[in-house]
This record gives sequence, structure tokens and C-alpha cells, in this order.
Amino acid sequence: MSYAGTYKISMILSWLFSALGGILSLGPYICIYFAAQTLLEAGENLTLLNREQMAHFGWMAVTLTGFSFMLYGLGLLFSHLAAFNLMANLRIQLIRHLGELPLGFHISNPSGKLRKIIERNTESMENFVAHQLPDLTQAVVTPLAFLVSMILFDWRLALICLIPIAIGFVILGSMLQGESSGFLEQYQKSQADMSNAAVEYVRGISVVKVFGQTVHSFKNFHDSIMNYKSFVTQYSLSMGKPMSGYIACVHGIFFVLIPAGITFYQISSNPKGFILSFIFFIVFTPLVAVMLMKVMYSSSNKLITTQALDTIESLLNEKQMPQAINSQKPSSYNIVFDSVSFQYEKNGSKTIDQLSFTAKAGTVTALVGASGGGKSTVANLIARFWDVDDGSICVGGVNVKDMDYDQWLSQVSFVFQDVNLFKMSIAENVAFSKPTATEEEILKALSLAQCDDILAKLPDGIHTVIGTKGVYLSGGEMQRIALARAILKDSPVVLLDEATAFADPENEYKIQKALDVLMQGKTVLMIAHRLSTITSAEQILVLKNGRLAERGSHTELLELSGLYAGMYKEYQSGTSWKIGGKTHA
Repeated sequence: MSYAGTYKISMILSWLFSALGGILSLGPYICIYFAAQTLLEAGENLTLLNREQMAHFGWMAVTLTGFSFMLYGLGLLFSHLAAFNLMANLRIQLIRHLGELPLGFHISNPSGKLRKIIERNTESMENFVAHQLPDLTQAVVTPLAFLVSMILFDWRLALICLIPIAIGFVILGSMLQGESSGFLEQYQKSQADMSNAAVEYVRGISVVKVFGQTVHSFKNFHDSIMNYKSFVTQYSLSMGKPMSGYIACVHGIFFVLIPAGITFYQISSNPKGFILSFIFFIVFTPLVAVMLMKVMYSSSNKLITTQALDTIESLLNEKQMPQAINSQKPSSYNIVFDSVSFQYEKNGSKTIDQLSFTAKAGTVTALVGASGGGKSTVANLIARFWDVDDGSICVGGVNVKDMDYDQWLSQVSFVFQDVNLFKMSIAENVAFSKPTATEEEILKALSLAQCDDILAKLPDGIHTVIGTKGVYLSGGEMQRIALARAILKDSPVVLLDEATAFADPENEYKIQKALDVLMQGKTVLMIAHRLSTITSAEQILVLKNGRLAERGSHTELLELSGLYAGMYKEYQSGTSWKIGGKTHA
């Protein structure tokens, strides 16, 4: 209820009106009882029938039915108001909280999983509050009101009717216990896995189509669907017997009511009065069965909603990056790693192991090494995607943990090989790094990033809207837009992760020129597989299994004839290839 905000009163009113509507739904049946009593008293002589009283009972039944529907409608109205506000509040809180979580969280959690929580789990909450809440309230209140009425009319028949109902609730309890004991968690997980695989499959659909494959060839997606199918099928089969038992109990009240009615009639001292009570039970019992079926469905939905809420709260409980109590500002932008160790999982192997180095302000430090050596992790730790496990990272003599987190991020620019552009205009994408930038500043940044040819071919220039992932742009062109964004930000620290990895020769040349502009006077850490791009770096660090294997300039490392020299030799060999006996460089 806390997430409903100012609409908590709407939820309370929904409960109240739904409960009153459920109680009033008994009214017509009670009116039928008294009308039947009037008929029996008149007997065969209909001239003695009080027609006004019969009409009164009829109109009373119609009025109570109308009020019952009206109250239920009001309950639905208020439940929908609360539900829409609840869903909006949850989504706003989730989006805001995601924006405040450390960047490492977003690397560790796939977008499909987060999208499911934000969309499906909140929709589950909205659906339960909007629809199931009024139904569950009525489904509980109406049988309870009926129980009181039954006891007033004939306590013996009431006890007889309670026997199958009690057995049904025992079965329902076992069903719900089975659902709550790990099922819902597995159900949510299997849905999340399928959602993640679906997102990955859609993103790679072009590759699948080019090679003439089907969904069966995409193992992750296919397996996630089959796992979900197997799990749900197995669960449905296991729940079949208890569900059938519950349905048989709530619809089988007649099987105990009718024999009991015949028996009690034979020994009754007031046969007419007993027949009236028996008619009331016969008429009202089907409504009780309908309400008890609603209890089963609503209870099951409540468990699913509870699990969805638990998932939402677990995300909201994710800890934000610890903020410094007395934040400090660096005096310079020398970056010093002092015996830094880091591992992604507590019991896993160390990704970074006792790493120490200094990247001097205004210089370029290149990171090279085999895949999995820890290069990207080093860059991520500088930006404080995660905090180190041991050692320290200091900038200008200040530990990054002692800096204001947002302030530090504002001093760092990122250029990754996987560029993300939003479905906005070129200008808006570039200004993302500096929202206050003028159009002249944006145009200058684009020009410095060698984007003039891109703007020339777009119909609306910098105001052209592009799709996510750069619908109208090639990979190299997207990279140049990203560089313009970094140039506009003009931060003192620049982190480059394979910035020219997928560029063609023409784009690579322009990207390199843009990088020259971006890196002027900055503290730069560059991760590169194209070793030709780092030969002029002041310092090259060779990482192996998270440790520093070699350090020096390009010339110094070649003279060592060690790991770097071997990598450079392989790189040069890879830049030459043969077709038809001819060597191309």
C-alpha cells in the first residue's frame, strides 16, 4: 500500500465498497426467502396473498441488486485509480533508482531482466489491485456473510455445507503452499531468462537470417523457451489433482446438502419453516461456489503478485554507490593504482590482482593484453563502476571513494566500441554530455569529431532524428558522433575502449583525427587491439591474468622481446593477408 502514494484512500474505499457490495448481494436471496414464506402462508388460496408485500419484496430485491452492482462498480473505480497510480509510482521509483545505481550494476544485469521488472512486474501489481483486489474482497466477504445467514436460518444445514468447504480450503492451502515453495521464484526466473534470450535473439536477427537459420539454431533462446514450457507443463500437471479436488468440493455442496435436507425434513417439527430454509440454501449455494472459485484464482494471483513485488523491492533495495561524507576534489588528474585487487564474484578468481601503476596527467596510457586479462575492468574501476576489494585508486592524491560520485563521473568521458545512440536528434545525442550546450558548441564539437560529411547527407542536419543503435548511421559514423559527445563534455580524464575496433579505413582515419583532438591535454587510458594506434603512447601496460606483466613505451617493450613484442609481431602478421598468392597490407 505504501507505493500507492496519495491514493491509499482509494484502496481503502475499494475494499469498503466491494465488501458492502458483496454483503448487499445477499439481499435478493433474502427477499426471495420472505417472498416464498408469504406464498407458503397463503397456501392454495391465493386470495389471501398479500400482493403489496410480494411487490415490496420484488422491488426490494431489484433495489438491493442495483445497489450491489453500484457499490461493486465504485470499488472497481477506486481500485483502478489506485492501481494506475501504483504502477506509475513503481515505474518512476524503479527508473529513478536505476539511474542512481553504480554503472557496474547495469553491466551485470541484462536489459531484458530489468525491462521485465519495470514492465511486467509492475503490470502484475496493477492488474491485481485493479481487478483482483475487489474480486478477492467480495469473494471473501460474501461467503462469510452467507455463513452468518446460514447459521441464522438453520445451523444444522450450515454445518453440513461447511464440511466440503473446509475440505476444499485444506486442499487450496496445500496448492498455495506448493506454489509458494520455490515455484514462483523459478517461474519468474524462467520468464526473465526467456526475456533476456529474446532480446539477444532480436538484436542478432540479421545474423540469423543471413545464414538461413531458425530460432532452433539460437540455442539460448530455444533452450529458454523449452525450459519454460517444460517447467510450466510439469507444474500444471502436478496442480491438476488438487485443483480438481478443490473444484469438486466447492461445487459438491449439493451432494451433502440434499441428503441432509431430506433427513432433517423427515424429523423436522416445522416442515414449512424447514422447506423455506432449505430453499434458501438451494438458491444461494451456487453463488457461494462461484465466490469460492474466485478465492482460488485470486489467491493464486496474489502469490504471483507477491513474488513480483518481492522482485521489485529487491531491485529497489540494491545499494547505491557509497557516497563520501566529506567529499574532496583532486588537485590534479594523475591516476594511481596502488596494489589494487578486484573480483566480480566473492568466491571467484581475481580479475585484477595486486595491480600498481601511475598514469600521469596529460599523458596517454595504453592497456594491452589477451582477452580476459582485465583491461576493461581497469577502466571500469577508474570510473567507479565498482569499488575495489583491496588497495586504492587515487586521482590527484584523493581516493576515488572520497570524491563525490556524480562529481567524479562528470570529470570522466567514455568512448566504448559499442556505441549507444538514443532515438533523438543528432544535436540531442551530442548534448547529452552537456545539456546546457548551445547549437554553436554542438556544431563545433561535431566538426572537431570529423562529422561534417555525416551532417551534409542528413536531411535536417543536426536536427535529424536517428533511431536507437544508429538506424541511419554506420558503426564508424556512430563512433564519431560519440566522440563529438566526449569532445563537447571536455572532461580531464578520457577512457577509450577499443574506439576504432570496427571502423573501416576511411572512418578509422577520421576517428583517429577526432581522438587526437579529444586527447589533447587529457589523462587518457586507451584499450586497443590495433597496436598501431598506441605506438606513440607515453606508457603501455601489458596485462596478463589481471597482473602487470610489462610496462614501458612502444620502443622499450619491443627491445624487451617479451609479451608485447610477440603481440606486435602477430599484429603485423595479421595486417597482411593473401588471396590468390598475393600479399595485401
